[in-house]
Order: sequence, then C-alpha cells, then structure tokens
Amino acid sequence: MKRIVVFAALLLCSLGRLFSQSSMTDSPALKLDVPLFTLPYQIDAARTLEYGFFESYTHPDMDFTLNVTAGIYASFHYGMKRMKDKTGVDTTWKKALYYGGVSAGDFLLYLAPITTSYLWMHESFHRAGFTYAGVRSHINYAFPAAYTMPDSGALKSPSSYIRTIAAGLESEYLLQEKLQVNNFFYGQNMFNEFLYWLSNFQTWSYAYLPFLFEGLTMTVEGKEQEVSADSLIWAWYLFHQDEISGWGIEEQEDSGEGESLKLSDLQDHERKYLKTRAMLSLLNLVSPMMLGIRSIPLGGGLEGNFALRHLYTSFGTGLSVNVYLKQQPFNWAFSLHLYQNYDHVFPALEGRLMDFPLRFSNWGLYISPRLMIGMQPANHGFRTKYAEFFGLIGARADFAVNRHFLPYVEVTAKTDGWVAGNEYLEQNISFRLGLSARF
Repeated sequence: MKRIVVFAALLLCSLGRLFSQSSMTDSPALKLDVPLFTLPYQIDAARTLEYGFFESYTHPDMDFTLNVTAGIYASFHYGMKRMKDKTGVDTTWKKALYYGGVSAGDFLLYLAPITTSYLWMHESFHRAGFTYAGVRSHINYAFPAAYTMPDSGALKSPSSYIRTIAAGLESEYLLQEKLQVNNFFYGQNMFNEFLYWLSNFQTWSYAYLPFLFEGLTMTVEGKEQEVSADSLIWAWYLFHQDEISGWGIEEQEDSGEGESLKLSDLQDHERKYLKTRAMLSLLNLVSPMMLGIRSIPLGGGLEGNFALRHLYTSFGTGLSVNVYLKQQPFNWAFSLHLYQNYDHVFPALEGRLMDFPLRFSNWGLYISPRLMIGMQPANHGFRTKYAEFFGLIGARADFAVNRHFLPYVEVTAKTDGWVAGNEYLEQNISFRLGLSARF
C-alpha cells in the first residue's frame, strides 16, 4: 500500500514537470478526465482477482468507466462540431449531414460490443460492484446486448447484490448527467440531445421490459439461455432478501427455484411496486437540456438549468432535484435527494463547487469541493422506518501546469450509505490520481 501511494505521488510530480507552464482554460470546449490510480478500489480488485495490482485495470471502478465512456462520446461530438464549424452549416443538407452524422455515430457507439462503448459501460458498472464485493466476473457480449457473468466468490451482503444488479441502469443516467453538466458549465454547445433521448428510451424500456415479455432468451457462453431483466431481479431481491440463506453465486443466479425469474414470480404488490418505479424513471426526461435548452439566462450574468434524476438504489430508489448555476468564476451544483424505500422517504442535501480557479504568479489551480449531508434507510433496509445519518465530503484539485493537460488529485470520504457512481456501501475514504485534458 505504501509503495503504491509513493509511486502515485512521484507520478503526479513527474506529470507536473513534463509540461511547460501555460495559462488556464476556464471554459474548455472539450474536457476529458482519465483516472490513473484509484485507491483502495484497485487494491480490493487485485485481491478479488488474485493477481497483481496492475491487473485491476482489467476490472475498472465506476468512476474510471464513466469517465472513459463519456470521453469517447464527448470527443466524437467535439470532432463533429469542429468539422461543422470549419465547413459551415448554412444549408439544409449540411445540417442534415451534421445532425444525422452525430446521431448515427452515437447509435453505433451505443451498439458496439467493444471496450469503452455504451454496452461496456453498463456491464462494467455491474462488474465493478461484483469486484468490490469480492466476486470475480467477466463480460459476455451477445450482440446487440451483453451480460456480466459472475464466476466465483460470495458477496458481502444482500444490499451489495441488489445495488450491483441495478448498477447498469445507474451508469446510463450518470453518463447523461456528466455530458449535460459539462455542456452547461463550460458552454460547450455540443449536440448531445440525441444521445440523451436514446439513453433514456433504452434505460426506461429495459426497466419496463418484464411487463412486455414474460421470458427473455439470449446467447450466454455460446448457449441459448433464459435471462431476467435487471429491474426484475432487483425488485425480487428487495422483497425477498431475507429468504436467501447464503450469498454465494449459486444463490444469486436464480429466485430460489433453480430457474430464471419471471414477472409471475412476483406477488401483486411487488409487481405494482416494480411497475411504478419503472414509470417514475420517466422523470429523468424532465430537464430543459433534453430539448436543447443548454442554459437559461437569469440576469446579471447568472445562468441556470435543472434536471431530475430517478435512480435504483440498494434500498429502493432515489429521486434528485438538481439545480445548476454559473456566474464566472463560480460553477454551483445543488441537489435535493429524496431516498425512498418501500414506505418511507429520507431527505439529503448536496452542494458542489466545480472548477473554481485559483491563480498564482506562475501557475494555477482548480478546486472542486463537494458536501452531502442527510439521512438514508438504516442498514439499506427496504422496509425499515429507521433512518441513519449519511454524509460525504470530498475535494478535487486540478493543477494547471499546462494549458491542456492538468494532473489532478481527489479525496472522498463517506459514511455508510449509497452514493451514485460509488461502489462502496460502507464507510470509505477513496483517493484518486488522474489526468485531465482540456481543449
């Protein structure tokens, strides 16, 4: 552990010396984040895989996965926008070529069964949950879908499995949020809207799938096999987690009857709960950014926007009302979180200041603090009425040693509880070292 931390610190210093000092770019047209080290996740991953530390890169954490896939989409949109700006889009056929080209490219990236694609992101969020919890797994691509196959091991708790099953859906909404936030705060003016609608339609339809088809089949490990939609498995285990005697792989793969789950395996009130949650997922459409309104002038140089997020969690669901405000040099993001189990709502508040610039004589720094405080269901309980305190505090610093390449460090500490994009359900302190590219 000490050797890894020392190596990370030396790498950070080396990155700073590689580049010549230059001015800061507060509104990059393209911003890419690439985490290089994430601790303790990579140590946990190496332990799960039973290989060396650097083998952990084959099973990346949620933050790495999200940043890579978002970077692929952002780079493609940036390249198309650059081409449009250079050639000029002042005729109908040129506009059709630009918007049609972006949409077609987004759809191909959505379907591609390759590392860094949309499918890979969805399945890698599942795999990160398995890996953190001590279960080895691999991704099986079965075009036009994919499936994360657990290999061996035992999960830490029922809530670990419930969260892991819902993690793929979580990734898709977080991708949308990341692209929207960058488009708003940095004035990138990228055409992301087709991807927003494609992602929302896919995620909602997948969540609603159990009500459309009684049984699903796909090719798994070269064989036709019945499978269950993530949302159906998630709902079944929320209601039946106390009935499972163990949490080895054998118990996780079925409903206790040795076969894939079907909607008929749920009782009436359980089906009603699942259907209601699927319909509430449509709240993710509520944002002016879905309609191409990327910023709303509020007067006095202040601009704003907002979005709703409805996510599946380890204890039920979470609804977030996100408000974004910017007035140079301040970029604020505020959220009201309403965490809900079966019968009760638990509120929390979150505030973030993003990329606040600090300039010195010959170098600069961007700081991004984050604070969450509130309540969540005690022990991730689905039926409990008891609340437990939930809190998170974190900060990121990007060192502007070069105009385009900024090494960054990030530290996040949290109590027990669920956080979108964070594998850890128990209390945790995480450290990240990465490189941010801004153009």
